[in-house]
Amino acid sequence: MYIPEPFKIEDDKTIHEFISENPFATVISTIDDRIEATHMPIDRFEDGNYYGHFALNNIHSGIREEQEVLIIFTGPHAYISPTMYASEFNVPTWNYSAVHCYGHIKFIDDETKIWNLFQELVERYEGKEGWKLPNEERFKNLTDSIRFFEFKPKRIEAKFKFNQNKPGEDIESVISGLRNVGNQEAADFMEQITGN
Repeated sequence: MYIPEPFKIEDDKTIHEFISENPFATVISTIDDRIEATHMPIDRFEDGNYYGHFALNNIHSGIREEQEVLIIFTGPHAYISPTMYASEFNVPTWNYSAVHCYGHIKFIDDETKIWNLFQELVERYEGKEGWKLPNEERFKNLTDSIRFFEFKPKRIEAKFKFNQNKPGEDIESVISGLRNVGNQEAADFMEQITGN
């Protein structure tokens, strides 16, 4: 990924928090000389590792574990009009946040571990008081149609492009402009990472 220095993020804590807040990812690999992509949530669990699962019929469920994959996480983004800046000479651009993780998928075959991971996954999205995964055979049998995997990134590239290369008055003006067009998420994120 092309990352000019002002937009490069290297702090591990910031990167892992970003992934946890934006878990819907794109898994990309080459299989049989074709580029394949799968869109899915990949979450960091209590043990600190990242987990996800493919449908058994998904081509990625047959990927070789020694093959490298790219997993992309994206977050807030927005079109930036030249009219949003305080300064005069600007062009249209797009502000965005992305993390690229390179590594290998390791499939999990232990049924007990898969079931425990599923329970943690459900609780992550349902909350402690939400729907619980029933401990019944018909639910446990559903794990036969998926392949759960662990992913440990070997290399991570993170880019938050939110006008960090501009003067403070432009940054403040763009944040205000984003709020005016109703993109609160991008405005909040920009405010957070620029400290304005």
